Amino acid sequence: MAILPTITSPSSLRGLGIDQLEVLAAEIREAICSQVARSGGHLAPNLGVVELTIALHYVFDFSTDRLLFDVGHQCYPHKLLTGRASLLPGLRTRAGMSGFPAPSESPYDLFSVGHAGTGISTGVGIARGDLLNGRRSIRRAIPPADGS
Repeated sequence: MAILPTITSPSSLRGLGIDQLEVLAAEIREAICSQVARSGGHLAPNLGVVELTIALHYVFDFSTDRLLFDVGHQCYPHKLLTGRASLLPGLRTRAGMSGFPAPSESPYDLFSVGHAGTGISTGVGIARGDLLNGRRSIRRAIPPADGS
């Protein structure tokens, strides 16, 4: 049974065993390759971040944590893991998913971005805004060894 169709949100992903994550990675690659062959799109940048994106969504909760893409061309695995697999057949059309992060599609897309070079400035801007609003921007995923 295919795993990708069962992923409706990142919480679905967290219910999988580690061995299933490898199968999911292969399914994501196959889905991206098949669709990009039909409609065009960003192939290599997305294939290069499949495991990284799975790991990020497995560890972090991007309904509260923030995920910034420096290169919007790498967002297809993220979109598939955030419940948008049904939009993949219409990739880069009005009826489908955007080729870039798009807040209008999902609350998991923090901001719209296309090409490289925006991640650092956006991250700094978000951190400064949080500071001005009295919020903490950075959460530690793994506590330090000294327990602090």
